[in-house]
Amino acid sequence: MKDTFLTWIGRIFSGQQHAPLGTSITDVILVVIYLGALLAAAQPIASGAFVTAGVLTLLYRLPLLWILTEDETRGLHLRDRALYTAIGAVLAAVALIVVAAAGRRPVVSPADGEPPAPPRTGPAIFGGLLLMFLALASVAWEAYYIQHFTSDRMGPFSYWRQFTGKQPSGVLLAPPGFWVDWVVIVLCVVAAVQAFARKPVARPLGMALGWLLAAYAVFTLDIYAKQKMLFEFGDLDTTDILQQLTSVVEVVVGILIILLLALRGTHRPPVVPAWGAPGGQYGAWGAPPAPAPYNDAPYGQSPFGGPPPLPPEYPPNTPPRPQTPPGW
Repeated sequence: MKDTFLTWIGRIFSGQQHAPLGTSITDVILVVIYLGALLAAAQPIASGAFVTAGVLTLLYRLPLLWILTEDETRGLHLRDRALYTAIGAVLAAVALIVVAAAGRRPVVSPADGEPPAPPRTGPAIFGGLLLMFLALASVAWEAYYIQHFTSDRMGPFSYWRQFTGKQPSGVLLAPPGFWVDWVVIVLCVVAAVQAFARKPVARPLGMALGWLLAAYAVFTLDIYAKQKMLFEFGDLDTTDILQQLTSVVEVVVGILIILLLALRGTHRPPVVPAWGAPGGQYGAWGAPPAPAPYNDAPYGQSPFGGPPPLPPEYPPNTPPRPQTPPGW
C-alpha cells in the first residue's frame, strides 16, 4: 500500500525495483471523478456527471486496448490482468454514457422534478475563457513537443510513438502522455463552448477538467521537488522554467474553474402565453370579447363581411320619375 501511494505521488518510477507499475496519478484522478459523480447521483445534474465520468474513462482507457496487445508488452507481469481491466472499463464507460444520455428528458411538469441548473452567466463566461486559455496553452506546448520529438536527434516518429503508446510508459494502466494532452485540449474546448451557451453539462465537465489539470500540475511540481529542482531557476533551462510556471498557472486556473462552475444558476422556464378566451368568446368579468378570427363567419357568409351597398338609382335630392297610373 505504501508503494502504491508513493507511485501515485511520483516518488517511485518504473525501473526503481517496481517495473512495470500498475497504476499512476491518472487512476487517482479518475477515482475522484467517480466519487464526484456518485455524490451527484441524487441531484438534477446527475446525467451530466455520469456522462463526464464515462467520457473520461473511455478516452483514458481506450489506448490500452492496442497498447497491451503489442509485442513490446507481451510477457510483462500482470499484463493480461491490465488488458482485461481496460476492456471492462471501456465497456462500462460506453454503457454509462448510453444510460446517462438516455435518462435525460425534458422537464415539462413539476412531477418531472427539478431541471439541471445551468452555470451562472458571469462565472460561465469567465470559466469558459479560462478553459480556452488552458486549451491554447496546451496547444502551444504540443507544438513545441512535435518540433522537439521529430528532430533529427529524436527521430521523425518519436512523437507519434509516444502519442499512440508504441513507446511504453512503464505504467500498465497509464494512457500515453501526448494522447492525454490532446484529450484535455479537445475537452477544454467542448466545455468552454458549453459554458458560453450556459448548458448544464458545462458544470460537471468543466469542474472535472479543472480538477484533472490541477492534479496533473501538482504531480509535475512534486517531481521537480523530488529532484530538488523546484523553482531553482538559476540552474534550469528555459523549458523547465516554463514548465514549472505553466504548472503553477494550471493549479490556480484549475481551482478557479471549479469554484466558478460550482455556482448554480437559475433555470429559465419556457415562456407561457398569457391566458385569454378564444376568439369570439367572453373572457373574465368586465373584459370585452376577443375579436373573432377572419374565418369565424357563419356558414354561407363571407368571412370578410357582406358586399358594399349598391349606389342609389337616382342622384341625391332628385324626385323620382312619375309612375303610370294602374290601368293606363
